[in-house]
Amino acid sequence: MEELILTFLTDLISLLAIYFILNLSLNLELGYVGIPNFGLVLAVTGGAYVVGWLPIRLLMHIYAIDSSLSSDILKNNVIIVTQINHYLQRDPLIGILTFILTLLVAMCMGGALGILAAYPAIRLRSDYLAITLLALGEILSIIGRNYEPLVGGVIGIMVPDPWSWLGSIRFLLLPIILLGIAALTALFLEILSRSPVYRTFKAVRDNEIAAASLGKDIVKVRISALVLGSMMSGLAGALYAFYSCYVGPGVYGRMEWTFLPWLMVVFGGLGNNKGVLLGTSVFIAFRKLIIFYKEAFAFLPFDVVWMEYLLLSLLLLIIVILRPQGLIKEKPRYTLPRDKLVRISQKFHRKRD
Repeated sequence: MEELILTFLTDLISLLAIYFILNLSLNLELGYVGIPNFGLVLAVTGGAYVVGWLPIRLLMHIYAIDSSLSSDILKNNVIIVTQINHYLQRDPLIGILTFILTLLVAMCMGGALGILAAYPAIRLRSDYLAITLLALGEILSIIGRNYEPLVGGVIGIMVPDPWSWLGSIRFLLLPIILLGIAALTALFLEILSRSPVYRTFKAVRDNEIAAASLGKDIVKVRISALVLGSMMSGLAGALYAFYSCYVGPGVYGRMEWTFLPWLMVVFGGLGNNKGVLLGTSVFIAFRKLIIFYKEAFAFLPFDVVWMEYLLLSLLLLIIVILRPQGLIKEKPRYTLPRDKLVRISQKFHRKRD
């Protein structure tokens, strides 16, 4: 029983960290700038595909895996990954460097996809922009299912585990590593929220005409936000692929990687990272508990599989009706501490008098 609870907690923490990064990216786009990005899954899938394609080929070259196996990576996928993991168990430095390099490439891929999605759509109004981004989000999924050399088609592909050198404690330390990456991402956005860039983002979100009259390039600002958010989404997709050691087009669907993040962010509160953290924590914990105790709901007159979606939808309706601003309302941001701003204001008024 203790082992089952430990597995539940490690999985919960890992998913919380990954979804927190993804939800921060949506909060940047929607909460800071007002871009209704219903195409989150595009950058997430792009980051995951990088993990499915790059590490196995890079490590095959480093460890000089038998060329007869490399002639058909998909067919010999299990054999190749097993051999690579065997080498990585004795080579932590290569594993860590591969992990970091792949994450950087995944973020670049996410940013590139953000640019590709932004240019044809960013000048549209919010409703048309949302529909366009939603359609663009399906592109990589279709390509991945029909072009097998990318990530194995509908079957998918196993990926090397860069943390296999941790041995039996991998499942304990990996959630901590993921939490650390999520904390660094949140710190970056916290620093961003105290910079002039954040104030420009909010100006565009609140009143585009006023921001444009002050010389702000609205299109450039929105593209910058979408690219930055897509880089974070690509990071989240890559981390999930490394966590599960598998990449397949069927894993990255709109429900899990677009609509659920929207639920979490709206539930927690737009425009503030604390609300995103709270909404993510509540939804991930709630969802995992439903999955964990599904057998207890066998008496219901419908398939228990739909229990999760029904309860999450009901929870969203309640929060939208009773507290549309989310659990934590967005608060004003001050570049300097409030008491210091008051002192500066008082000095200014005394000089005028």
